[in-house]
Amino acid sequence: MKKYIYLFLVSISLIISGCSKDDSSSKSSTSVKLYTLSSVSNSNISGKVTFKKNEDGSTTVLLEINGSSLDIHPAFIYFNNAATGGEVAITLAPIDCDCESSSTIVTTLDDGTPITYEQLLKFDGHIKIHQNEDHLEIVITEGNIGANAS
Repeated sequence: MKKYIYLFLVSISLIISGCSKDDSSSKSSTSVKLYTLSSVSNSNISGKVTFKKNEDGSTTVLLEINGSSLDIHPAFIYFNNAATGGEVAITLAPIDCDCESSSTIVTTLDDGTPITYEQLLKFDGHIKIHQNEDHLEIVITEGNIGANAS
């Protein structure tokens, strides 16, 4: 008899736990856009950049690369596409060699002009990640973003 009571209780608990829903993920719907970063100058370093819309209207820019050296790699969003080149629009947090990633919350361009997630998705720009602070002329990976992404 104890066996049947035990089986009954286990069955009921499985049914109840199997039917429960976690609504927290559906309540906080976030927008995310992913772009690819390609190797430059035979660096064999590639990666990706993810734009995530935050609830306050800001954008988290997550850079992730693979195969980097022991340097700290400065990263920037530039105006125009990668082929044309352009001036720095947004300075991003540098990528540390230990984790090969960085995260920056963006609300404005470097000149103070506000920019939203939606505006970044339409932005005429590209991202470049450089070898290190002493060699900004060496780009190790880059990719078009916003209006220039294919």
